[in-house]
Amino acid sequence: MNKKLREVVMAGILTAFSILIAATFPKLPLPQPFTLTLGSHVPTMIAMFISPLVTVFTVIGSIIGFWIATGNPIVMLRAASHIIFAVVGMYMLKKNANIFLVIIVTLILHATAELALVYFLTGILTPDALAKSTITSLSYIAFVGTAVHHVLDSIVTSPILFALEKAKLINTKVFGKNK
Repeated sequence: MNKKLREVVMAGILTAFSILIAATFPKLPLPQPFTLTLGSHVPTMIAMFISPLVTVFTVIGSIIGFWIATGNPIVMLRAASHIIFAVVGMYMLKKNANIFLVIIVTLILHATAELALVYFLTGILTPDALAKSTITSLSYIAFVGTAVHHVLDSIVTSPILFALEKAKLINTKVFGKNK
């Protein structure tokens, strides 16, 4: 299979998984705009090892999935913000950065983007006026929750990446091979 066709197939598969995970996997019962769907970042984290095209389509799939599941614009924009950590992580991987550094940097970007979205959009999109201290607290909760979720999904992603590399579907330096 040529490289472009492989990318299109991987984009389709990972996009489908993004939609399915976001729309159907069980979520911890949290008040909106919070969601915690274990595994929802896994397709995006895998896509970072493939290509920009695959990454963009996978994030779009996540947005669609959370739209189906919640219809909440803050949740959908939080999913859209994943493009930030994914593109930076992909660039770092391309430059052969240490995988643990990639996880830390992407975690900080991911959690900061979600903190900012919750902070700015909760006040705008919430019908009842919330006190600034409440919005600030919600933002910090979003930061910590996203950081923990990012770590958990990184742990889930690791064996999947290993299996994909073993099957010669992706090639990463993470497991000791040159790209």
